[in-house]
Amino acid sequence: MLLERPRLPVASVKMFDGVLVAVALPATFIVALVIVAAVMRARDVRRRGPVRRFSRQQRCEGMARAAGQCEMEAGFRRRCSRPAEHGDHFYPWSKGGSTSLQNFVAACSRCNRAKGAQIPSPAQQERLERRRRTYVALDGAAAVGERQPLP
Repeated sequence: MLLERPRLPVASVKMFDGVLVAVALPATFIVALVIVAAVMRARDVRRRGPVRRFSRQQRCEGMARAAGQCEMEAGFRRRCSRPAEHGDHFYPWSKGGSTSLQNFVAACSRCNRAKGAQIPSPAQQERLERRRRTYVALDGAAAVGERQPLP
């Protein structure tokens, strides 16, 4: 005597299909986002410069350019008044920023930690260039941010 499996009512099967769709679509979307993020991260890794740390000469020139004061933006879009302690990549090295004097920004530890590896907006870049023009004599030295090209 064979045991028969109990058959599910048709309504239960349709409900199960709905649950599958409700789970499968978001899961597929999340997998696609993870793949896109991995591809973007791989591009940034290829874009990174071979050297992460600024040379002693670059640090000296960058700090002299900033007169030892933090160049980052404090409240109300004005220059931070604390003394600079760090040489920071304006465009983050981890995102493809180059280790050049153009990408060097003198920063206090608070501003450096607050910025982290965030990519500054074009408006932030423009404001820093405008502030730099007030204390840098050469026009080309006021330029901010530099990114490595893709190989």
